[in-house]
Amino acid sequence: MNDSTLQISRQVFGIDAWGNGYFGINAAGNVCVYPFGDERASLDLGELMNTATRRKIQTPILFRFPQILETQLNRLHKAFQNAMEETKYEGNLRCVFPFKVNQRKEFIEEIVRCGHKHAYGLEVGTKTELFAALHYELHPEALLICNGFKDSHLIELAFDAKKMGKNIILVIEGTDELKYIIEYAKTVGFCVDIGLRAKLYAKGSGLWEKSGGAESKFGLSTVEMTEALYLIEEAGLKEHLVMVHYHIGSQITEIKRVKNAMKEASRVYAKICRSGFNLKILNIGGGIGVDYDGSKTSFYVSANYTLQEFANDVVYIIQEVCKSENVKCPTIVSESGRFVAAFHSLLITDVREVEKMGGEISEVVLSESSHKILVDLLNVCKSINGKNYVEYYHDALEYREELFTLFNLGFLELEDRARSEVIFDEICSKALYYHAVSGVHLEEFEDLAKTRTSKYLANFSIFQSIPDFWGIQQLFPVMPITRLNEKTTRTGVIMDITCDSDGCLGKFVDKHDVKQSLELHVPQSNKPYYVGFFLVGAYQEALGNNHNLFGAVNELNVRVGENGTIERIDDVRGEDVGELLRMFNYRDDEILSGYVKQLRKRLDDQAITSAEYDLIWARIKVFLTEYPYLVSKSRLEIIG
Repeated sequence: MNDSTLQISRQVFGIDAWGNGYFGINAAGNVCVYPFGDERASLDLGELMNTATRRKIQTPILFRFPQILETQLNRLHKAFQNAMEETKYEGNLRCVFPFKVNQRKEFIEEIVRCGHKHAYGLEVGTKTELFAALHYELHPEALLICNGFKDSHLIELAFDAKKMGKNIILVIEGTDELKYIIEYAKTVGFCVDIGLRAKLYAKGSGLWEKSGGAESKFGLSTVEMTEALYLIEEAGLKEHLVMVHYHIGSQITEIKRVKNAMKEASRVYAKICRSGFNLKILNIGGGIGVDYDGSKTSFYVSANYTLQEFANDVVYIIQEVCKSENVKCPTIVSESGRFVAAFHSLLITDVREVEKMGGEISEVVLSESSHKILVDLLNVCKSINGKNYVEYYHDALEYREELFTLFNLGFLELEDRARSEVIFDEICSKALYYHAVSGVHLEEFEDLAKTRTSKYLANFSIFQSIPDFWGIQQLFPVMPITRLNEKTTRTGVIMDITCDSDGCLGKFVDKHDVKQSLELHVPQSNKPYYVGFFLVGAYQEALGNNHNLFGAVNELNVRVGENGTIERIDDVRGEDVGELLRMFNYRDDEILSGYVKQLRKRLDDQAITSAEYDLIWARIKVFLTEYPYLVSKSRLEIIG
């Protein structure tokens, strides 16, 4: 029974399809993590949550697995290496990680560490990102690429970076930037390397399609590019123009869009080379898709190609175009950050309560004084069967409406209204059962089934931890992390603890469709019921906001050795109440003085005792260091 239930769980949640070799379900019914993408090492998420509990680390918890980052980097470089070897490509590969995908210090440090052997570099788009990136000691051959709009201060910092020995490239987004670079180079007597961002006609596909095409925000039009080439040549800086760059958007879902852009960009590169410039690099931007739903289609949260297919097409097209134009093949730069980062982290939190759909029908007792319509509704509940369920369900709908009207007119008590809801809920359950076994598909019952999902209240904020779901309807794999050797008995949606109706997760990944509810268990009263949100390593932390003053969550970084054993688990505590308030200009001393003033007045008025004053004051002082999410201990325990 357990083996078959485990297999059902694998199919229901699609973990083998979207897990990319990093996630699975073990014999104990727990989700396990394979940090190397194979079974060399297997980490039980249920056991890791036990470790967190022993360390008194509260949910929600973001788990990071640095080895997944390293494995993804290895896979990326291996795919391009395979393609280059097969085609005998004469250029090189230099990948960079876009800072904006995940700026967390702990993350970037791991990227720099595990990327060193690949001469993995960084891409930045703002002054702040550049300033942070410069303090890292990258591989001597690693690139530091500056995209985005630039002011004079950023440009001057980039010149300083070149003096520091960085292989920095300023990518031109407009000719005004270029003019300042030229003037500043004359002032200081040297110049940084320059790249031109091309505004291609080709577009990507998916949610970020607008990043490409003639109407896109970034890049130089053909007219602007020819003007930039003229300015560079006139300034005597031809040897500093080293790169052409383009980007047609994140999460490209269709491989044909990749190929179209690649043909156009390769031609732009080759034509500039033929005009007398000695370009060395073609930066293909990011966009390698992550298959969030496991469908391997062009659906907006999937991709209809493999990593190897992507690399093969890129390398082949560049080589063919360069051959046809008789120019040297460039070093290829990939800026794909989502592909590298998405899998490495997941969020786990616990369900705090489940909203009841109804009540216990066995507890419904009607008296002789009960309203006739309520009695009729109960008779429908007792008499409904496989032959009459459609008719009786319709009768129940009518009775319910009449009972609501009676309540609004004051002819029905609150207790009888509650009884009517319990009875109606039981009728719906029976009707859905008879409809399911009938083999007939009636739209009204399929719609009814969608409305009868339980609401699971989970201890987290959608706006902080998976803001892309709220902002752009991005879907992430979600599933229980334990009890997967048990059959699920309910379907539900997941609500967060913010005071916002948008804080509800009601769409879930599926290989064939988008599910409106998730298969779940009934939580046990004596054990926590944990739910995991997977593939959240890209963009979510950078985009997370502090709605309702919920901040960054607790983290556990789990490092695994080559032999598969855990080397260490580092914890990074989430933002506390005091930190969050300071972001919004609340000062600790002002808050505390406000409490003191009010408490002293209450003490002077003898509304509270000295002992009560001391206890409240002790709680207040500790509260500034409180985790803003729901905790399981009382304040008295913490203070004691």
